[in-house]
Amino acid sequence: MKDIVIIGAGNFGREVAQLIEEINEDKKTWNLLGYIDETIEKQKTVINNNVVLGDFSWFEKTSPDKLWTVCAIGNPKDKYNLINKASAYNMNFANLIHPSVKLNKFIELGSGCIICCNSFISVNTKIGNHVSINPGCGIGHDTVIEDYSSLYWNVTLSGNVCIHEGCEIGSKAAIIEKRTVGKWCTIGAGAVVIKDIPDSCTAVGVPAKPIKFF
Repeated sequence: MKDIVIIGAGNFGREVAQLIEEINEDKKTWNLLGYIDETIEKQKTVINNNVVLGDFSWFEKTSPDKLWTVCAIGNPKDKYNLINKASAYNMNFANLIHPSVKLNKFIELGSGCIICCNSFISVNTKIGNHVSINPGCGIGHDTVIEDYSSLYWNVTLSGNVCIHEGCEIGSKAAIIEKRTVGKWCTIGAGAVVIKDIPDSCTAVGVPAKPIKFF
């Protein structure tokens, strides 16, 4: 089995530890060493039987070329910053895909992705690096999801949708066919996107409309 550590010992980190356990129940793949987290109060604590090994300095004591990692952070900007920090250690980024996921063979998948249980990913989709897809999501044909984006529970993307870099899509949001969500956007929970969304904004409602730009 391959040694792996989870970056982030928060709520999603605990869920990713469970994901690794369920992957191993199907096929022995990963030896989870524990978490990496920069929160001082979490150092050397044990969370659901998995230890917080330390902060990023822990990697200096290891052989990065033999170690795998994944970033269990939902917020795309925080995820981006932590992955850039981890990349300095030249580690391998793992793809963690739950055995229940329906994953078509004609897709393109980057590295460092987390795809949780009961999600469906259709034909000719393109998923970038460090994309998180929570349970119960549906991804339509020819859809593109760019780097660092996070889809929360039960998101539905129709065919030919484009989710640009660093987007955060709230639970039960839906995006109709051939729509684009701009870079570093947040789509609120339960929103329905029927028109393209510009870069760097928060959009909410039915239909979804931008309410804040940053």
